[in-house]
Order: sequence, then structure tokens, then C-alpha cells
Amino acid sequence: MTILESPVFQSVAAITRTAEKALTYVLGLCVLVMLLLVFGNVVLRYGFNSGITISEEVARMSFVWLIFLGTVIAFRTKQHLGVNMLLDRLPIMAQKIIHILRQLIIMWILWLLMQGGWDQMVIGLNTSLPVTGWSQALFSGMVWFSAIAMFVLAIGDIAIALMTPADRSYQHRFRTAVDSVEDME
Repeated sequence: MTILESPVFQSVAAITRTAEKALTYVLGLCVLVMLLLVFGNVVLRYGFNSGITISEEVARMSFVWLIFLGTVIAFRTKQHLGVNMLLDRLPIMAQKIIHILRQLIIMWILWLLMQGGWDQMVIGLNTSLPVTGWSQALFSGMVWFSAIAMFVLAIGDIAIALMTPADRSYQHRFRTAVDSVEDME
């Protein structure tokens, strides 16, 4: 039995699948909120010369949340843009090393995003949105959350790569992007 077949790994995989499903539901909720507020506001403005005052701010916040939560899900499912043409031609051990180095670079960039997101969130705590009065930190906090979530996923990806044998049957584990739906686990 390999480490990837161990009960600990299987339980962590189940937790990440559950978190991914929960984030997907939140994404759907964001789309629904945007749809209802924007469409409802258009109907009220043109049909009844009225409107929903908070619709612009809440729809904008839903859109920001949609984008940053979507990046976490795309990172988890390896749907970000990637070119594997050169990587596929290298020996499997080189693929493994490049994958780990690539994840370390990604983690460095995510660290910068975490720092910037935190700084912006602290600044936004005392700034209120004009209509709703909600804290501006609700926007920049999503940058911080998504950077942390992807950082944790990158750590897990490095751990999996380190524990995975350098064998062609495990080649899909050394990619940060998939070429087609069939390549997904």
C-alpha cells in the first residue's frame, strides 16, 4: 500500500472534496444573488421607476467572491492555464522536480497575495461601503482567503508529489494543469 492509498490520505482527500463542493454551492449562491439583484433592479427601474438601493454593492461583492472562490476551485481541479508539451517529453523524475519547484514559486506568489490581501483587509476594516455600510474588508478579505486556500492546496500538492513514486502511472500528479477532461482524476 502506498501513502496515497493510506486512510489518512483518503480522509484528507474526502475533506478537500467536501470543501470544494461547499465552495461550489457558494459560487452558485453568488451567481443567484447577482442575477436576482441586477435583474430585479432593472425591472424595478424601467417598470416602476424605483430600484433596490443596495443592489450595485451587493452584486459587485458577489462578483468579487465569485471570481476569487472560482480561482480556488480551479486551482484544486487543476483547471488553470498550463502548457504540458515540454513537460511530457522530460523523464518522470525531472517532471516531479519541476512540479515541486513550480509549486514553490506559486506558493511564493500566494504569500505575496496573502500579505497584500491582509494589508488591504486591515485598511478596509474601518472603511464602510456608502450604501450598505458594510466593511470594505469584505472585498479584500476574499483575496486573503483565496490566497490562503490555494497556499494550503499547494502544500498538499507538494506533499503528494514527494510521496508519489517517480513512475509513469503517477505522471498526472506532477501537473498543475490538465490538458483535457479525461486527464482529471
